[in-house]
Amino acid sequence: MTSETIKGKLFSLQNSAHSLHLDTRSYAEHKALKKLYEGIDGLKDSILEALMGYQNGKRIGKAKLDEFPTYSQDAVNDLVKEGMKFSHDLYTWAEDKKYCDISNKAQDLSGIFATTQYLLTLS
Repeated sequence: MTSETIKGKLFSLQNSAHSLHLDTRSYAEHKALKKLYEGIDGLKDSILEALMGYQNGKRIGKAKLDEFPTYSQDAVNDLVKEGMKFSHDLYTWAEDKKYCDISNKAQDLSGIFATTQYLLTLS
């Protein structure tokens, strides 16, 4: 995991959640995905700023973004699973580097995806 892959994944997860939010026809799913992309947005900034702080102000370079997914129920479920896996991987990476604040924020990110997974069962 690198700073660039973290940046790219955070932006990609948010973009995908927002895109799927716009394409769903389910009100409950629409609301759950809105909560997801808004939650990612708040954490994305704080994770990346903390990361630059841990790296003595070194800026994060270019990041590769994933393509927007085509809407389907599977795409929504896959996004949530991907986000939960990324959150865990980020947590493990941050723990190894002793980046305490990032490991805490990775736990928060995991919580947003877990809550979304629950909310999607209500649609």
